[in-house]
Amino acid sequence: MNTLQYDWPLPRRLISSILLALLCSPLQAFAAQAEQSVTVFDLTSLHDTNRLLLNPHKGWYHHYPDNHPDKYAIAHDADLLKFPGMDHLYLRLAWAYLEPKEGQFDWKPIDQHIDKWTAHGLGIAFRISCKETSTDRIEQQYATPRWVMEAGARGGYYRMGKTTGPEGPWEPGFDDPTFLAKLDRFLEAFAARYDRQPWVRYVDIGSIGDWGEGHTWAGSRTECGFEARKKHIDLHLKHFKHAPLVISDDFVYALSNPAERQALHRYVLTHGISYRDDSILVNGYLEGVSDTCTVRSPEFFAEAYLKTPTVFELEHYSAIKKLGNWDGRPDSLVAKFGKGKKGPDYFRGALQLLHATYVGYHGYAHEWLADNPELTRELLNRCGYWLFPIAIELPDEPVAGMPLSLTVRIQNRGVAPPYAPYELRAKLSSKETNLVRVLTRDCRAWLPGPPVSSRYEFALPADLKSGRYELALGLFDVRPGQQRPVEFGLKTTVRDPDGFYRIASIRIANSR
Repeated sequence: MNTLQYDWPLPRRLISSILLALLCSPLQAFAAQAEQSVTVFDLTSLHDTNRLLLNPHKGWYHHYPDNHPDKYAIAHDADLLKFPGMDHLYLRLAWAYLEPKEGQFDWKPIDQHIDKWTAHGLGIAFRISCKETSTDRIEQQYATPRWVMEAGARGGYYRMGKTTGPEGPWEPGFDDPTFLAKLDRFLEAFAARYDRQPWVRYVDIGSIGDWGEGHTWAGSRTECGFEARKKHIDLHLKHFKHAPLVISDDFVYALSNPAERQALHRYVLTHGISYRDDSILVNGYLEGVSDTCTVRSPEFFAEAYLKTPTVFELEHYSAIKKLGNWDGRPDSLVAKFGKGKKGPDYFRGALQLLHATYVGYHGYAHEWLADNPELTRELLNRCGYWLFPIAIELPDEPVAGMPLSLTVRIQNRGVAPPYAPYELRAKLSSKETNLVRVLTRDCRAWLPGPPVSSRYEFALPADLKSGRYELALGLFDVRPGQQRPVEFGLKTTVRDPDGFYRIASIRIANSR
């Protein structure tokens, strides 16, 4: 009967002590290791770059609701459930929908979506806004609830830099003490309900500016200063202790003073907050930053992605199509400034510059997928991590009772590292034994680009019989209640039912 054994890597000092006790002298131990020759197994013939990998902690997201409770409603469940790599829903809604009266919370506008889609295994991300630009509903006109204004918070009615009177959208003074005090209590209640939920992907700090993007372009066009922005960040840090936080690059870039902008950027990074870009293929950016695929602040993301997952948001897909920017229509700005690029080329380039782990098409799922089936699959593999074992180096004939040293070369062909604490495991199998060892629980060094070589060592049991063993590697998500294999970009023909990939055959000797 096969036996499955799990062991943790032994500290090098302990391994050395065991070896010295087993061998006649330190010199003999050193000689036995030094004389071993090694073989490099080239794994590139096992690569499969066409297979779609449905891996955790990365993928597509769907906006719904999107600043309005009915925007991008899902007509058929299959639109999301059959969408390749759909990871989460991104819920963006005004504060007013959730606290219609002070201290009286109504979570139904978001819980109806949360309850339904988390039951299908999808995650949830949030942005709660304090300023919208339409007036078709009271919650849209007063995205910050009207009772905040009536309690004495400073603000005004603005549209495109002009005062409108009470028929226009109301914009709070984002640094007003009354506004901040009421927002503080709302965030406390919101975090108490959602902060610890395992399905929360991130909370987007969206409490300043039009649609929560940090600017007031469609409103007063007045600048909210550094100290106020820092206070909004601090309020979120105060209440959200578990959910990851992200922030629009516009939130930082909207500061006109370069020194303050850089200081706020550093503050964001220091507190472990990541970035999202809300502006890819927005018409207004095509002339100015077309050379960087409309990514205005690539330097923000170049630093953030090294530690935290970043988020990609496309301009509304329907708007891109209408303007001719997706297919590069001759009268479009993409045709004028794109130097031969079309919409999909901008998407690919922006994904690379943003190092995005999560990507959104910002439209209707069925429409996007019908138009872009192959691009959807391509970008799912490329977003976040996409891992290929390149080679493994092993001693020609390891000896039972001694440490087995192996060097693994991994190439990440995605755009970001794996951030979760995945376990890389090795398995030695024969007719009688399945021996599993954990090699590492930290894969964050697997950055995109050239292959990364890592050396691992684990002890072979002294009673392991001489013979030939099959060596397999596997990567595993080990979160409580969500354990699952993480797929490499290798052929399914070498993958076993447990999620390991069979990569080499080695002979193990036993000197007994």
